[in-house]
Amino acid sequence: MSEKAIAHLYHSDLFKKSDVGTKKQRKVLLDKINYLKENNIDIASGSNPGCFRTSYEYGEELDWLREEIGQLTQDICKFYVSKEPMFQSVMTEQTQQIHLSIWTNVNEPGSTNDIHSHKIANFACTYNLQTEGTGNLVFSNPANLLSDCNQKSPFIRNYKIEPKDGDLLIWPAWVPHYVEENKSNKQRINIATNIKLVGVNNA
Repeated sequence: MSEKAIAHLYHSDLFKKSDVGTKKQRKVLLDKINYLKENNIDIASGSNPGCFRTSYEYGEELDWLREEIGQLTQDICKFYVSKEPMFQSVMTEQTQQIHLSIWTNVNEPGSTNDIHSHKIANFACTYNLQTEGTGNLVFSNPANLLSDCNQKSPFIRNYKIEPKDGDLLIWPAWVPHYVEENKSNKQRINIATNIKLVGVNNA
């Protein structure tokens, strides 16, 4: 074949690290989240019906997860710089500084998370604490928003990922995504994060 791809259009890679956190670390977080929910501490606005969301700023009990998110983000930046010359002019050395905005979602049985994106960030992230069997995370192809596109085309299919406890997922924040209905009899609990790269040249 003499033809070859000359560019990778619209970067929307999904990165995953499995088995993040020990059982003890996860239990400490779950106990803390249950306490926050029972006492309605730092309830965040914009939650979907049946979803408890808190903007509580965790202390040292979350330091290990902040470190994991920061390291994976650094690895992702290095990956892009090594693969795509365009990123060398966009991601400067200042991207060593990473700002994290963290919150917690607790979805009751029967609830969902509506389709959305994280417009104010560079990357979006979720850490699955108690999510297995509570509905897939679905990444929606933006082409589906076009009324005249061919819905049967293999190039515009949505991507579903079945949640697994301990998984840490990071993707470009602009990608639309949603969570399917929680059809289980347990709560779905995850920690979400907006990741901003300090000093990124977006010009």
